[in-house]
Amino acid sequence: MLKSFGLILLFTAVSYFHIPQLAKDKMIREIWIFSILMLFITVLAIAQINKVPIPNPLELIAIAVEPLSKLLQASNK
Repeated sequence: MLKSFGLILLFTAVSYFHIPQLAKDKMIREIWIFSILMLFITVLAIAQINKVPIPNPLELIAIAVEPLSKLLQASNK
């Protein structure tokens, strides 16, 4: 729990220094993208610290491409 709090504090500090500069330059879209990515990264990092199993994205890609691969193999025969 303490590691998770430290991680949140670290990401908050990073955002504290980056977002004002983006706001000064009127980069509203970049602020949104930065915030969404930071939130995603924070959640993943906290999950990893707490040993929550995180699925491998390559497995999802392999499942999605498998029917296409079978179709191409069948057409070559």
